[in-house]
Amino acid sequence: MAKVNKKDLERQYKRLNKQSKREVQVSMDRVARAAGLQVLRGAQDRVPSRDGLLRASLMLGHKENVFDFVLNGLRAEITIGTSLSYARYVEEGFTQRKGQFVPGYWDKEKFIYVPDHPGGMILKGKRIPGVHYLARSEAEVESIMDELVKEELDDLARRLFPDGR
Repeated sequence: MAKVNKKDLERQYKRLNKQSKREVQVSMDRVARAAGLQVLRGAQDRVPSRDGLLRASLMLGHKENVFDFVLNGLRAEITIGTSLSYARYVEEGFTQRKGQFVPGYWDKEKFIYVPDHPGGMILKGKRIPGVHYLARSEAEVESIMDELVKEELDDLARRLFPDGR
């Protein structure tokens, strides 16, 4: 029969009580940051690109972001966003205004927007679907969130019980 040393248990309890709150918060922040970075990388991979400006502008929680996508955990929150005002329309889609003139020119099958250009095109008023680069990336990370949390919990257990007890 195994003996239980009450003093050892009390010491362990006191140590865990002090460290656990801080360590749990650190772990939650670490999981949120890891998830945020994975969503960011996935979004950057999914952004349609002509010049790479939107892809390069995506960042984690920047104060100048005008379009933010918020990931909420139990307490941790990570925002991914951009300072480019058109990012929302790429993500969510939009409807063109019928009859609106857009200055620019056609280069093969691609329209090049040029402000103040004398030529251009007249819009037909159709719906342009969103790419959902952020929403799709979030869904992908949500599907592996249990694995991210399990890895962090294993790491937390190693930090709280370094000698394996």
